[in-house]
Amino acid sequence: MASFANFHLIIGIILLVNTVQGIGDEIVFEEGYTVSTVIDGDKLHINPYSVFSLYGSSSDLIILDSVKSKFYTVSFSDSQVSEMKELSGNGVAGYKDGDLGSAMFNKPKSFALDRKNNIYIADKTNHVIRKITKSGVTTIAGGYVQKTGKADGPAQNASFSDDFELAFDPQRCALLISDHGNRLVRQLDLNPNDCSGSSSGSGVGSTTAWSIGVIVACIFGLIIGFAIRPYVLPHETTSGQVSMTWKHYLINLEKQVATFCFVTRSAIVSHKLSQLPNRLLRL
Repeated sequence: MASFANFHLIIGIILLVNTVQGIGDEIVFEEGYTVSTVIDGDKLHINPYSVFSLYGSSSDLIILDSVKSKFYTVSFSDSQVSEMKELSGNGVAGYKDGDLGSAMFNKPKSFALDRKNNIYIADKTNHVIRKITKSGVTTIAGGYVQKTGKADGPAQNASFSDDFELAFDPQRCALLISDHGNRLVRQLDLNPNDCSGSSSGSGVGSTTAWSIGVIVACIFGLIIGFAIRPYVLPHETTSGQVSMTWKHYLINLEKQVATFCFVTRSAIVSHKLSQLPNRLLRL
């Protein structure tokens, strides 16, 4: 009987070893990465739950402390926290819009940033989506309902589950809503003004516009160059039986003949330049 139990034990150990080896065969390690701590919540007396980097800045972050229902801004200098400020939330769980300091959130855990660094909060316990700007806090979706559901339509009439998250989509100028409770992906269209700003796409667009401008300027310059060429290069013309050729002369202001040649040449140039606008209009 004991030998039978030992047999089963040995078989179990063999199966366990084979299972571990099988799992190990599916793991691929990629080297070359480094992990470092940039924010210590214990030292700053916060509990970071979610964090985003501000657009257009390499040293400023937005941090959400879900436990305190508060948002903070953190600035870095030489990889060290140089300044931390309270952004919004009074530290009490609830629901209140308005002033940044007195606003109340109910332990949110997901937020997103647009190109203007406006903050959109998935305040799922209050069943609403809210927005933080420099001027204050507002409710942009779910405000008329404030209960669970999956109704679409005008944003204030929409409803959400108890578990949803947000992501900003600059291409659609919208918030994508991962509505876990309803097993849905939904879209909230944003104000187009909040989607403008620096991004990779806009950079490509600016470069293309600049290139087109250069090409148009070059073409226009060539047209003008061909139009005024006869008036700049030495020109020979025939009028009836009289032939006149522009040539270089040494001008002596004390001799009248030199003055006569100068006046004659000026008259020809003046006559030709007077025809320039008409030629440009015919191009």
